[in-house]
Amino acid sequence: MRALIPISIALALLAAAGGVRAEPPGAPFMTQNENPLCRLYGLPSGEDAAAAAPAGFQLVVALDVANNSFEKAAGADELVLDGETWCARVALRHGWKNGWRVAMRVPVVAHRGGVSDGFIEGYHEAMGLPDGNRKRRPSDRLEYRYRRGDATPFSLMDPATGVGDVRLSVSAPLWRGKAGARAVDAVAGVELPTGDPDRLLGSGSTDFSFGLAACDLASWSRWRLELHGSAGVLALTPGDLMEDRQEPFAGYGNFSLGWRLADWLQPRLQVDWHSPFFSGTEMAPLDDWAVELVTGATIFLPRGFMLDIAVAEDIAVNTTPDVVFHFSLKRSL
Repeated sequence: MRALIPISIALALLAAAGGVRAEPPGAPFMTQNENPLCRLYGLPSGEDAAAAAPAGFQLVVALDVANNSFEKAAGADELVLDGETWCARVALRHGWKNGWRVAMRVPVVAHRGGVSDGFIEGYHEAMGLPDGNRKRRPSDRLEYRYRRGDATPFSLMDPATGVGDVRLSVSAPLWRGKAGARAVDAVAGVELPTGDPDRLLGSGSTDFSFGLAACDLASWSRWRLELHGSAGVLALTPGDLMEDRQEPFAGYGNFSLGWRLADWLQPRLQVDWHSPFFSGTEMAPLDDWAVELVTGATIFLPRGFMLDIAVAEDIAVNTTPDVVFHFSLKRSL
């Protein structure tokens, strides 16, 4: 598949990089709301003040597998989000000794039937979680559709794969604590409309973000705990999907707590949130504040590699995908 070519190149660069540089103690997961509509807008992910980050390049290759299962009819309106979205992201970052950093993130998105439906149902049963409407709908089906009266603002019934919206960002240091254990950065970004809105690969909107990112590696160091957080505002230009219901601004943020259980292992809890991108639909995935809980760990591998493995769940029910599996491999070059 042609979509795998940039991922293969990125993995080859990771493997070929020589030398080992000091890595920051840990970093937030590069996760965001993977709802097939909300994911189209320019939400930052994995932003961190990175007080101890070394100068130079860092390459990140990430994969998110989001399984969606939502169906609701309200009067003449109906929203169905039934399917699976795979998103591979390649992010290249560069930092300078003065603390300034730039980054570029390129996603490759694939919408398909829910091939992991059976596994998700077994996972929910094992964890004692509700199954929603899964038992009532066929497995391995793709149906992302919104009907409003006689109009259909979007409908995706066939698999679609392609490049999504590309994001560029810059971070500037605002404050550094002693010994490089605390930091606050200002982060500004823009997401460009490079994806195809008709196939739900992009929004058609140019999105601007500005926020603050902070880390504290000292206050709870006695218990080997690390705190990370960010918050900001996203400004949206009119897009190609439900422009009449789209909000012009949205708030976003996350909070992350990591515990350095061993030199090679750091379990992490993270909460990601954002305000609604749409209004007036009476549909939770579009109108409600989205909140997800991400649980997982960072594994510190030889030669400076770091591997993130995590699972995200919708703690604000139906505002994010039912389940998202997150994998990320990163290394300084």
